[in-house]
Amino acid sequence: MPISIDAQLAQDKAIRQSMGMAEGSYLPSYIEPVRIVNVNIESWSVDAVGSIANKRFFDIQVMSPYFHYANGEGIYVVPEVGAYAWVCFPSTGRMATPFILGFQAPFDNGNINYRCHRQNLNPGDIMLRTRDENFVVLRRGGVLQIGATPTCQTMYVPIRNIIRNFCENFELNAFGGDLIWSIDRPDKTPTGDEPALFKLRAKEKANDPGHIAELSIGSHGADSKVTLELIVRESGLEDAKDVCTLQITKEGNVIWGTQKDLTLTVNQNFSITVGKDVAMNYGGLFTATAKKDVSIKSSGGEATFDGANKATVKSASQVVIDAPQTCLGGASAIEPIIKGQQWITFMSNLIMAISRIASTAPVGPTTAMAEMAPFPAQLASLVSSKVFTA
Repeated sequence: MPISIDAQLAQDKAIRQSMGMAEGSYLPSYIEPVRIVNVNIESWSVDAVGSIANKRFFDIQVMSPYFHYANGEGIYVVPEVGAYAWVCFPSTGRMATPFILGFQAPFDNGNINYRCHRQNLNPGDIMLRTRDENFVVLRRGGVLQIGATPTCQTMYVPIRNIIRNFCENFELNAFGGDLIWSIDRPDKTPTGDEPALFKLRAKEKANDPGHIAELSIGSHGADSKVTLELIVRESGLEDAKDVCTLQITKEGNVIWGTQKDLTLTVNQNFSITVGKDVAMNYGGLFTATAKKDVSIKSSGGEATFDGANKATVKSASQVVIDAPQTCLGGASAIEPIIKGQQWITFMSNLIMAISRIASTAPVGPTTAMAEMAPFPAQLASLVSSKVFTA
């Protein structure tokens, strides 16, 4: 049965007198081993039972390495029921409030071992850890480890100032967007694979409900061949339309779409090599300008320029068409083209020869004149053997 306050004070007085101590002087403090039997979360106190005479201590506080009442700042812990501790009785006497001085590991005299599942540490290491094995380790040498599991932790290494993150899934969430690495569990895929996807999303405004740009790399689904996808939207609103998209598949296909202009500027050489066909369709005007030469060559097939209304080939000095055979009017052209300069010379000579013929009426049968004899033979040389018209 608890004794009264007066009885406790009387006992303190008797102790002082037996030790020859003056009235009101400090008594020797003492420490007893106890075990935590209850935790009062609201009042930040514990109940404990001593191992000597089954003493009970109710609503006593746990000593903290540092604590200040102003804003709860400090280093402190809420112990769990069953923890072994030491309770301290201050030297101010039996009326002083006892407190938990610290915690201890259970042991017996036959097997003295204080490890109790604690992790191996090196001299100088400092560790914080719970029963669920999440931890913070300040290691001698400057390394800092913070983790929930061995495969979900961050290491800060002073050598080269490296920060290493180890995890299965990673998320960085900010007001301006997020960065996510996600791994699907094998039980969600029929093949037992673990599809991985990296996603980077950015907002135009922090208060927008959606993202204006999104980049995703990795698995886009079991039936999708897409490996990289970039989407740019007109705004961060929920109903915003896609204005530019880029997809790259693991087969090597590239699909690029934009709703507006596309400008490409290269300050040096620009080279495009295509293994097969090239198809370009323009809804408006197509213009190509070069400050130097322009060369279009088909090394193994036909070259076709087709204008629906009119096609114009223009040069400030000369236009050269060089081919074993040139057809004007289509592939079915078979009529030879007259050679202009030779035709002019032929006609001039013919006209002069005719002008020298006497205009008198013939008396007898008409005979071929000597001056006209060369002209029929020259007709074959006036036509082209390379250029034909339909």
